[in-house]
Amino acid sequence: MIPLYNKQNYVETTLRSVLTQTTERPLEVVVVDDGSTDDGPARVLALADARVRLVQQKNAGVAAARNRGIREARGHWVVFLDADDLLHPQALAAYEQLSKAFPMADIVGGKDVRVDDSAFASHDFAALPEPLPMLEVRNLPAYFLQRGMPFSSSSVAMRREFLLDHALGFPEGESMGEDLDLWLRAAELSPLACTPAGLVLYRVGLAQSLMGSYRDLVLLPVWQRLRQRALSGAMRPDLRTPSLRLAAEMEVTLSRRLAKAARRSEAWQHLWAARAAARGHRWWVTFAALASGSRRLVQRVR
Repeated sequence: MIPLYNKQNYVETTLRSVLTQTTERPLEVVVVDDGSTDDGPARVLALADARVRLVQQKNAGVAAARNRGIREARGHWVVFLDADDLLHPQALAAYEQLSKAFPMADIVGGKDVRVDDSAFASHDFAALPEPLPMLEVRNLPAYFLQRGMPFSSSSVAMRREFLLDHALGFPEGESMGEDLDLWLRAAELSPLACTPAGLVLYRVGLAQSLMGSYRDLVLLPVWQRLRQRALSGAMRPDLRTPSLRLAAEMEVTLSRRLAKAARRSEAWQHLWAARAAARGHRWWVTFAALASGSRRLVQRVR
C-alpha cells in the first residue's frame, strides 16, 4: 500500500517500480490519497492499470492513510511503500523467500538504499545476492541497539491477518516515529525475518520530507510508550531491559540536542531520565559535556 499526499512528481515512478516486480503472485496496489491538493491522484488513475486501486480520504495524516490501506487491502501480505520511493525489482520475490524460510515470522523486511533526490533518476539497482542472506530477529530492541533498524517504512511487509487479529495499526495523529511504534509493538508478538540486502531506494533531500523537516526538541511518543510498556510488564521479560535501554539512548540524544540549543536545564532533566543508559559511553560523554558547560563538545559527539 502507498500513502499519497502531494507527490505528483514521484508517484508514477513509484507505482511502476511495483508493477514491474518479478513475482508470480497476484498483485494489488492500494494507493490511499490523503487529501492531496496536486495532480497525484489523477496521475494514479491515468495509469489505467486494473491492479492499482485509488482510495481517497480527507487529509488525516500518514498514519491514518496507512491504516486505511491495511483495511482496504485484500491480500495476505501488506507491503508498505512511500509515494516517493522505489522498490527493487526483486523486492517482492525477496519477501516471499523470507516468509518461506521463516514461516512463523509475520514481519519481513530488508535494508533501504538512501540516495539523494538529484541522483535518483540515474541510479541502477544491482541484482540481489544469491542465495539471499537472511536472519531471524526475536528481540528487536536489542538488535536496534546493536545495528539499527533492519528495515524502514518502505522496506517492510507484514501479514495482514496478523495486523487485524492483534488490532495493530499506526498511531494516528503522529507523523514522526509512528512507523517505529508499530514495528516495535508487532515485534513483541512475532519474530521477524530480514535481509541485509537493499530492497528499496529511499529518496532523501526533499524539501517537503517529514524526516527532513523535523526539528522538535521533544521525546517522541514512540519512545515514551516503549518505556511504559517495559515498566508495566506488558512485554516479554527478555525484551524489557533492551527496551528501557533503547528509550534511554533516545533520551540521551535529546539531551545533547537540548544542550546544543542552550536549554541546559532540560538537557539535564532528560539525561537523568536516561540513566538506564548510564553504563554506556554516550551517557557519560554527555554528562561530562553538560558538567563542563561545553556546547561545543556536545555538538562534536552528537
